[in-house]
Amino acid sequence: MKKFFQDRIVSNTLLLFLFTYATEMYIRFLTDGGLGFPLIRIAISSFIISLLLGYILHFTPKIFQRIINTLYMFFVAIYSFVEFGLFNFIGFFMGMGNAEQGTKVLDYILDFIKSTHWYYWLIFAPLVVGLFCLYFVLPKIKEKGKRVRNKQKYTVKQRVIYELLPILIIVCLSGFYYITVRSDKFSNKLQVQSNYELWLFPDNSNLAVNNFGVLMYGFCDAKSIILGIDANDIMSLENSNTAEEVSNDTEIADETDYTRIIDYSAWKMLIDNTSDTTDNTLNAYFISRDITEKNDYTGIFKGKNLIMMLMESVDEISILNESDFPTLYKLYHEGISFRNNYSPRNNCSTGNNETTVLTSLFTINNTCTANTYKDNKYTQAAFNIFDNAGYNTTAYHDYTEHYYYRATYMPNMGANHYYGVADLGMEYSDAYQEWPSDVVLFQQARQYYQDNEPYFAYFTGVTTHQPYYQSSEWGDAYLSRFDNTNYSLELKRYLSKMTVLDKALEELLNELEEKGELDNTVIVLYGDHFPYGLTDDQINEYLVANNASYTVNRNSTTRNDVDRTPLIIYNSEFAREHGSVEVTEYTSIIDLLPTVLNMFDLDYDPRLYLGTDVFSDSHVSRTVFADGSWEDERAYYYAPSSKITYIDGAEPYTAEEIKEINQEISKRQQMSASAIKSDYFNYLSEGIKKYQAIIDSQNTTDETITSSDDESETETSDNN
Repeated sequence: MKKFFQDRIVSNTLLLFLFTYATEMYIRFLTDGGLGFPLIRIAISSFIISLLLGYILHFTPKIFQRIINTLYMFFVAIYSFVEFGLFNFIGFFMGMGNAEQGTKVLDYILDFIKSTHWYYWLIFAPLVVGLFCLYFVLPKIKEKGKRVRNKQKYTVKQRVIYELLPILIIVCLSGFYYITVRSDKFSNKLQVQSNYELWLFPDNSNLAVNNFGVLMYGFCDAKSIILGIDANDIMSLENSNTAEEVSNDTEIADETDYTRIIDYSAWKMLIDNTSDTTDNTLNAYFISRDITEKNDYTGIFKGKNLIMMLMESVDEISILNESDFPTLYKLYHEGISFRNNYSPRNNCSTGNNETTVLTSLFTINNTCTANTYKDNKYTQAAFNIFDNAGYNTTAYHDYTEHYYYRATYMPNMGANHYYGVADLGMEYSDAYQEWPSDVVLFQQARQYYQDNEPYFAYFTGVTTHQPYYQSSEWGDAYLSRFDNTNYSLELKRYLSKMTVLDKALEELLNELEEKGELDNTVIVLYGDHFPYGLTDDQINEYLVANNASYTVNRNSTTRNDVDRTPLIIYNSEFAREHGSVEVTEYTSIIDLLPTVLNMFDLDYDPRLYLGTDVFSDSHVSRTVFADGSWEDERAYYYAPSSKITYIDGAEPYTAEEIKEINQEISKRQQMSASAIKSDYFNYLSEGIKKYQAIIDSQNTTDETITSSDDESETETSDNN
């Protein structure tokens, strides 16, 4: 037995395996990955990597072997720490598709470090132990083994076995590992994506890490990019055994006052003349979706102006205390407020969630969709729909293109004009901690939209952005307002910045009222995500002090309260005539666009939006998160480990019900990803225009012929 452990391949393999597996298991413990077969799968992959490295290195000099082992252990430890740190900070493990955004993490590296608990640093414990064994334990064991080997010689047969056995073990374990990926027997029957789909294209990084571990997730992610595997390949794989076809038979239903009539003859002609598999699959999916009917809220804001704002890093802290933020409190408690609304975290939350709001699509998890697909044409986007209705559509942001390419993707969504911080003539700083004022944003922007009615003006604020640990102009401007509290300094600086936002909205309301346009303007406000730069404890300071019904834990697997954000639709005329409206159904920002379009009674096709008008009978009270998790009145389902936690007294779901919900969610997310990657909506719009022109031409010809026939009959009659 001693001789066995003294062998170079064996000792190196065992050292690397124990180090790798211990690191993986600690990450799994921190993410509450649970038990199950993934533990064995991760052990197998860890052993394969370790044996392969140990085998290759036994051909090299000892010093080279020691250097490579050291570099490997440092890489695994640092990579694991960074990946888990990002998971803790933004809720997702990051892939290569987010590399560009990942480099910008350096801007808020101190926020990132401050968000880590002390026990996160124990990820480096296996590294310390591993290096100690590598430099102090193994040399002694190998020295004894060397003295033993000097006394004996291997036969040729023994040497062949010695060299080939590791290769045979690697091949056999790899084959078994592949079986565990392909076979349903080794997967959780409830998970939102199959293991094979995740292996090919791990866009759901949280689920991939749970099933494969951090290292193999990184390998799968790199493999999918190098080989060009994407969402379309996964969709083709899913549909390979179940071809989707579009029926030309239209079900005739009784029309009511609420029936939404949509002529999609041109769409069907496009389908008949499309051969591309991806486009046909997407056509089949979207055209078969339900057309939501109109409802009591249809057209309540018809013809009014619209101002919409993304409120940077704003969660429900903003609407709990009237004395702290009187304007936001007023808008929330007097307007239409969504009491169970969420802005799901993802790898690129501001840009991606902005894209979700403006298009009602799920963004792609393993890339910064807003930037990667900035050249896409989203003809169903908010700007285009309002533009088609004769609105002046403009967008404004009080910062540069450093993070997101709004000057490109906003016009591609139909904005008549986009104004960045320089276009608005605003002063700004390149220093990360100094952000411009949202008050000035509204002041500088009003000249471009208020005299061009009807208008849709979209704003992306920035004042409330992290960091909060550093002194800054707006972080310190209103600190004195919170002198009588026991809040931490970081929280006070956040609240000071929130005060700027509140004053910006106050000035907006006053300006509209002075111009006599307040009743004629709808204000829509949503938060992109919670304030990342605050720790959970700092957020909870405010929630507890202001009697919120919950506290937050960004890594919870039983609730997702950290992603709760305010969603407000306010119109003074509506508030005066109808009072406040509290929407208690579970919603997310993906539902905002179809809800607003229905309220303005614009010409849109509900089937092209993956959210639903909240006031329609078709809306399902359920929030879907980026990793496939979901929450409703009955339960919270945590997709990475297929764990479901029920609200007290709620009726449990059956396993079949959970499976059906997960399949529907997975389908929507995959179709959305494929539509974005293929620029589907541009294809659809151009195709419908083409075939609608043909239909119109045919109708004109038919009318001409009919008219000619009528004239001929008249002439004949006259002659007679």
